[in-house]
Amino acid sequence: MAPLAHADPVTVPAGQIDYRPEIHAWAQVKSVAPLELRMPLAAEVARVNVVQGQVVATGTPLVELSGPQLSAQLVAARAKVAASREELKSAQEIAGSVKRNYPVLSDRHAVASAQAALAVAKGKLDEAEASEHALRAQVWLKSPVAATVNAVHVAPGSFLAQGSPVLTLLPSGRLWLSAEVFDASAPRAGKGRFIPSDGGPAIDVRLVSELPVRAADGARVFNFAPAKPDPRWQAGETGELIIRGAGQTAVAVPAGALILDAGQWYVLADAAGKLTPLRVTPGPSRGNDVVILSGLKAGTRVVVRQAYLLYHRDFAAHYTPPD
Repeated sequence: MAPLAHADPVTVPAGQIDYRPEIHAWAQVKSVAPLELRMPLAAEVARVNVVQGQVVATGTPLVELSGPQLSAQLVAARAKVAASREELKSAQEIAGSVKRNYPVLSDRHAVASAQAALAVAKGKLDEAEASEHALRAQVWLKSPVAATVNAVHVAPGSFLAQGSPVLTLLPSGRLWLSAEVFDASAPRAGKGRFIPSDGGPAIDVRLVSELPVRAADGARVFNFAPAKPDPRWQAGETGELIIRGAGQTAVAVPAGALILDAGQWYVLADAAGKLTPLRVTPGPSRGNDVVILSGLKAGTRVVVRQAYLLYHRDFAAHYTPPD
């Protein structure tokens, strides 16, 4: 759609807010079902530390993985960490030199550039170390809960594809919480809160696993265990599960600024009197405002009165009647 023009539109700037996304899902307390652990990546089984019938605690190492693919990934991850450390060292030396020479041989722009490069180098090192740590953590499959080993599906020396079954565990707890969520709102946090529908007290829970089979409605099924022992819940009890994500920066606009067109949401941005539609992704409401997750920057002025009419006002001029 071409930019539109309109005299004296009523606009307000999009406000920046601190936003913490929440996932709300229907959940039900169920009897504990067997928990199947699967291969996190394609690798060879180097060692199996448990046998059928063995009781294990949370975090017990169960199966060690190895193989050329995993080894190559570890070598690459360690090399990336080493390179990032060298880059950080070089950035620290440059930043120190620029700072020492200020203001004789360097200016504020040079100092700011050096500090920015230093921050980027630190970020790269943090990312590389986190990737290496996550990869090293995959060398050992560990028990996510206290359980009894019900079945061992692998043997040392076997090479398995990603997603192949490894072990079946029977968790020690009698009940756990099963929640259904869809792909767009899959939980990334490991903790949540269960609100029983009968008005009982809220119960803190932690994510244990995702079932390999989806629900009949296509939702992904996640199992949660109580964060504290002996929760006051019963099998068959239902309620709402709330999972709070990490804090992030977003923008908010009045609800009247949003325009729905052909299944997509827009706002009309005002730049020096020119109205231009911007496609946005709206989030939840906050009072009279709506959180905008993407497509709009803080400070951008948007039309808040008769935005829908202004967006569609030249429809008649471009309308072609059917033949």
